Amino acid sequence: MTSYRPMISLDLPVVVGMERAIYRTDAWSVGQFKEELANVPKNRSYLVALNEKGEILGYAGALSPDIGLEADVLTLTVAREYRRQGIGRAMLRELVAWAQGRKAPAIYLEVREGNEEASPLYLSEGFAPISRRRNYYTSGVDAVVMKKVLE
Repeated sequence: MTSYRPMISLDLPVVVGMERAIYRTDAWSVGQFKEELANVPKNRSYLVALNEKGEILGYAGALSPDIGLEADVLTLTVAREYRRQGIGRAMLRELVAWAQGRKAPAIYLEVREGNEEASPLYLSEGFAPISRRRNYYTSGVDAVVMKKVLE
């Protein structure tokens, strides 16, 4: 049974380790995560997914600069061995609900071009591709920008 709770600074060693293992050269640093968490709950929301033992299976975060402004999913990651179990979908829905609570008219995200695991999830949750960011990732890969209009 998976549970979800707000991310705290004590989660960072596991989160950063997972980040480095999955994203390698594109991984966020400890400092970046600390900076992000410093803005919770002002204009950011971060959460972790946990198994019944309390082990972190994934994490996600979003930004909404102010009430009524558009939001951005900044990160959404699930450990490889726990993918395709609904964890990413649940975290994405939590972030969308948070953005709706801030009266964001829309929420955006970037997905690595060719990411055949994440793209279908985003499409099924109402996100639509709207543009491309060339060489967005350190590895030189483009990002597809996706948008979901919120009601």
